[in-house]
Amino acid sequence: MKLNWVLLIIFGVAAIALIVFLIKRNIKDEKKFEKQANNNYPIENNKKDSMGSDEMME
Repeated sequence: MKLNWVLLIIFGVAAIALIVFLIKRNIKDEKKFEKQANNNYPIENNKKDSMGSDEMME
């Protein structure tokens, strides 16, 4: 029975470590994506484009 507890503890710690790793990596990738999206589509260009398309719609 003791061997089962040791294996469960090791597996539990590994699972928690994997979850923490995936969360940190996701946050890092999200920041990288936001930076890339902001560089590709500056706010000034989006405002001009949206105003121009609104004028065309009217």
